[in-house]
Amino acid sequence: MRWAGGILLALFMFVLAVVVGVTSTGAGCGGGGGTVNVAVIPADASSGSYSAEQMTNAAHIMNAASVMGLPVRAQQIGVMTAMGESSLRNIGYGDWETSGVTNPDGTRTTSIGLFQQQNSWGSTTDRLNPEKAATLFFERLQKIDGWETLDPSRAAHKVQINSNPDHYTKWWDAAVALTDQLARDYGTAGAGASSCTAGEAGYPLDQPYNMSSGFGPRKAPTAGASTWHPAIDLVGTCDDPIYSVFPGTVVRSDRLYLSIKSSDGVVVEYLHSYESERLVKVGDTVQEGQQIADVGAAPPATGCHLDIRVNVTDNTNPAVDQLQRFPEAPSYVEPVAFFQLYGIDICPPEWCRKP
Repeated sequence: MRWAGGILLALFMFVLAVVVGVTSTGAGCGGGGGTVNVAVIPADASSGSYSAEQMTNAAHIMNAASVMGLPVRAQQIGVMTAMGESSLRNIGYGDWETSGVTNPDGTRTTSIGLFQQQNSWGSTTDRLNPEKAATLFFERLQKIDGWETLDPSRAAHKVQINSNPDHYTKWWDAAVALTDQLARDYGTAGAGASSCTAGEAGYPLDQPYNMSSGFGPRKAPTAGASTWHPAIDLVGTCDDPIYSVFPGTVVRSDRLYLSIKSSDGVVVEYLHSYESERLVKVGDTVQEGQQIADVGAAPPATGCHLDIRVNVTDNTNPAVDQLQRFPEAPSYVEPVAFFQLYGIDICPPEWCRKP
C-alpha cells in the first residue's frame, strides 16, 4: 500500500525538519550572481509588499555579492537577512531604540542599517551604506564552513548571532522571489541567469540514505565498474522506490540506464534498477516526485544502490552552464553541486554519511 508508505514518509520528514532544520527544496536556484541596474528601477516599482526603496536596497545587496563573485544563493541569503533585520529599510536606529534590547554584557545595542550591524562591524558611514554593509555581511558569511549548503536561516544566524537560528526562515521565499524579479527585470551582465528553468527538484530516494561513492576518480569497486565515476552512489535498501527529481520525458531505458530529460535539456540518469521493476518506459512523461523504479543491483554493482548522474550535453540553463566541467567526463557535472542550484543538499550530515 504505497499511499500508507507516503503518509509515513511525510510524517518522518516533518519530524526530521523540526529536529534538524532540513533545508527547503526547490526554493531557489544558484549559479553566478549577476548585477542589477539600480538606476532603472522605477520610483513606483513594487514587488509584493516591498516598495521601490526596499527593492533598491535589495539590489544593492545583490550587487555587493556579485562584485565579490558570490553565487545567487548568497544574494538570496543576504536579501533574506536584511528582510528579517530591517524590512529592507536603511534605518539609522536599531532594537535598543525600538525595544530596549541590550547586549549580553548589559550594554546598549548599537545596531543600524539594513543588517542592523553594531559598532564592531565598522563605521557608521559604512554600516549605513547599503553595498558596504552587505559586503561586511558577505565577508563573514564566506568564513562559515559549508554556508552554501546550510539551511539559509542557519547560515544567516551564524553571521548575525541572534537568539533564534530559524528567525529568517519566514523571509526565504520572499527573498528568492524578489532577487529573481530584480535579476529578470533590471539585471545586467547576466543577472537573469539566477532562474532555473527546470522548476523544482526533489530527492531521488526516501530519506535517510547514505552516499557510498562520490564523483571523480576512484578504485573500481567491482569488475566492469569505472575508475572515474561521473556520478554519486546513494545507498538505502533494496527495492526502495526511486523518484524522478524533475518533471521530464523518459529518453532511455535499457539494462543499466533509466534516463529522464528535463525541459531545459538536462538528462538525469538513474542506474542499476532492474528493467522488470521500472514503472515508466521511453516516451513517458513523468512528474517530479513520481516513482519511476525500485533500487536494484543490475551489474556492474556491488549491491543495491542508486547511481545518479547528470548529463548536461543538451543543457540550455545558464545557471547549470556555470558548473565545473571535467575532461575525464565532459558530458557530466558533479551531482552534489548540481542539486545545490535547487536548494538541495543531496547528502546532509544530519542523516547522510559520505565516503
